[in-house]
Amino acid sequence: MAGSFSLDFFLFVFLAAMGVLQMVASYDNLRGLLFIRVRFPAFGLGLGIAIAAFLWFFLSEPRNLPDTEGGLDGNDAAGLFSLGSLAALLATFAISSLINRSLGRGTAHSTGGLDTLRETTYLRALLGSLKVLWKRS
Repeated sequence: MAGSFSLDFFLFVFLAAMGVLQMVASYDNLRGLLFIRVRFPAFGLGLGIAIAAFLWFFLSEPRNLPDTEGGLDGNDAAGLFSLGSLAALLATFAISSLINRSLGRGTAHSTGGLDTLRETTYLRALLGSLKVLWKRS
Protein backbone atom coordinates (compact mmCIF):
# COMPACT_ATOMS: atom_id res chain seq x y z
CA MET A 1 0.00 0.00 0.00
CA ALA A 2 2.79 2.47 0.83
CA GLY A 3 4.35 2.14 -2.64
CA SER A 4 1.01 2.78 -4.32
CA PHE A 5 0.27 5.67 -1.96
CA SER A 6 3.67 7.22 -2.69
CA LEU A 7 3.15 6.97 -6.44
CA ASP A 8 -0.36 8.39 -6.14
CA PHE A 9 0.90 11.31 -4.07
CA PHE A 10 3.72 12.00 -6.55
CA LEU A 11 1.26 11.98 -9.48
CA PHE A 12 -1.16 14.19 -7.56
CA VAL A 13 1.54 16.79 -6.86
CA PHE A 14 2.89 16.54 -10.42
CA LEU A 15 -0.52 17.15 -12.02
CA ALA A 16 -1.60 19.83 -9.55
CA ALA A 17 1.69 21.71 -9.94
CA MET A 18 1.49 21.47 -13.73
CA GLY A 19 -2.03 22.89 -13.60
CA VAL A 20 -0.96 25.75 -11.34
CA LEU A 21 1.99 26.52 -13.63
CA GLN A 22 -0.40 26.80 -16.57
CA MET A 23 -2.70 29.12 -14.61
CA VAL A 24 0.20 31.37 -13.55
CA ALA A 25 1.69 31.43 -17.06
CA SER A 26 -1.72 32.35 -18.46
CA TYR A 27 -2.31 35.06 -15.88
CA ASP A 28 1.12 36.64 -16.47
CA ASN A 29 0.94 36.14 -20.27
CA LEU A 30 4.07 33.97 -20.34
CA ARG A 31 3.24 32.56 -23.77
CA GLY A 32 6.44 30.53 -23.88
CA LEU A 33 5.14 28.31 -21.04
CA LEU A 34 1.57 27.80 -22.24
CA PHE A 35 0.26 24.52 -23.63
CA ILE A 36 -2.59 26.41 -25.32
CA ARG A 37 -1.65 29.74 -26.88
CA VAL A 38 -4.88 31.54 -25.97
CA ARG A 39 -4.77 32.80 -22.39
CA PHE A 40 -8.32 32.11 -21.15
CA PRO A 41 -8.50 28.49 -22.39
CA ALA A 42 -4.97 27.95 -21.06
CA PHE A 43 -6.09 29.14 -17.64
CA GLY A 44 -9.11 26.84 -17.85
CA LEU A 45 -6.90 23.90 -18.80
CA GLY A 46 -4.64 24.54 -15.82
CA LEU A 47 -7.59 24.91 -13.47
CA GLY A 48 -9.13 21.72 -14.86
CA ILE A 49 -5.91 19.75 -14.42
CA ALA A 50 -5.49 20.96 -10.83
CA ILE A 51 -9.10 20.24 -9.89
CA ALA A 52 -9.02 16.82 -11.56
CA ALA A 53 -5.83 15.94 -9.65
CA PHE A 54 -7.41 16.91 -6.32
CA LEU A 55 -10.63 15.05 -7.05
CA TRP A 56 -8.83 11.92 -8.21
CA PHE A 57 -6.44 11.83 -5.26
CA PHE A 58 -8.87 12.57 -2.46
CA LEU A 59 -12.00 10.83 -3.77
CA SER A 60 -10.51 7.63 -5.18
CA GLU A 61 -9.75 6.07 -1.78
CA PRO A 62 -9.20 7.08 1.86
CA ARG A 63 -6.08 9.24 2.09
CA ASN A 64 -6.21 10.45 5.69
CA LEU A 65 -3.96 7.70 7.04
CA PRO A 66 -1.26 7.93 9.68
CA ASP A 67 2.17 6.79 8.56
CA THR A 68 1.93 3.80 10.89
CA GLU A 69 -1.05 2.52 8.89
CA GLY A 70 0.22 2.96 5.33
CA GLY A 71 0.23 6.74 4.99
CA LEU A 72 3.24 8.94 4.27
CA ASP A 73 5.35 10.41 7.03
CA GLY A 74 6.36 14.05 6.83
CA ASN A 75 9.79 13.43 5.36
CA ASP A 76 8.45 11.20 2.60
CA ALA A 77 5.67 13.67 1.82
CA ALA A 78 8.13 16.58 1.64
CA GLY A 79 10.49 14.64 -0.61
CA LEU A 80 7.71 13.50 -2.94
CA PHE A 81 6.27 17.02 -3.03
CA SER A 82 9.65 18.42 -4.03
CA LEU A 83 10.21 15.75 -6.68
CA GLY A 84 6.68 16.11 -8.06
CA SER A 85 6.95 19.88 -8.27
CA LEU A 86 10.38 19.74 -9.93
CA ALA A 87 9.15 17.11 -12.40
CA ALA A 88 6.13 19.29 -13.24
CA LEU A 89 8.36 22.30 -13.82
CA LEU A 90 10.76 20.38 -16.07
CA ALA A 91 7.89 18.73 -17.96
CA THR A 92 6.24 22.14 -18.45
CA PHE A 93 9.49 23.54 -19.83
CA ALA A 94 9.89 20.62 -22.24
CA ILE A 95 6.26 20.31 -23.38
CA SER A 96 5.70 24.05 -23.83
CA SER A 97 9.00 24.41 -25.69
CA LEU A 98 7.93 21.66 -28.10
CA ILE A 99 4.41 23.02 -28.57
CA ASN A 100 5.57 26.63 -29.02
CA ARG A 101 8.79 25.88 -30.92
CA SER A 102 8.06 28.59 -33.52
CA LEU A 103 7.58 31.29 -30.85
CA GLY A 104 10.45 33.78 -30.85
CA ARG A 105 12.38 32.16 -33.67
CA GLY A 106 14.89 34.49 -35.31
CA THR A 107 14.36 37.42 -32.98
CA ALA A 108 16.68 38.90 -30.39
CA HIS A 109 15.26 39.06 -26.88
CA SER A 110 16.29 42.17 -25.03
CA THR A 111 14.38 41.50 -21.84
CA GLY A 112 15.82 39.33 -19.15
CA GLY A 113 14.41 37.00 -16.56
CA LEU A 114 10.91 35.58 -16.69
CA ASP A 115 9.70 38.37 -18.98
CA THR A 116 11.61 36.68 -21.80
CA LEU A 117 9.02 33.90 -21.68
CA ARG A 118 6.43 36.32 -23.03
CA GLU A 119 8.33 36.32 -26.34
CA THR A 120 10.00 32.92 -26.56
CA THR A 121 10.14 29.41 -25.14
CA TYR A 122 12.16 28.34 -22.14
CA LEU A 123 14.62 26.24 -24.12
CA ARG A 124 15.20 29.02 -26.66
CA ALA A 125 15.76 31.54 -23.84
CA LEU A 126 18.12 29.14 -22.09
CA LEU A 127 20.14 28.59 -25.25
CA GLY A 128 20.27 32.35 -25.84
CA SER A 129 21.57 32.94 -22.31
CA LEU A 130 24.18 30.22 -22.71
CA LYS A 131 25.35 31.79 -25.98
CA VAL A 132 25.76 35.16 -24.26
CA LEU A 133 27.71 33.56 -21.41
CA TRP A 134 29.89 31.67 -23.88
CA LYS A 135 30.74 34.87 -25.78
CA ARG A 136 31.69 36.66 -22.53
CA SER A 137 34.19 33.99 -21.51
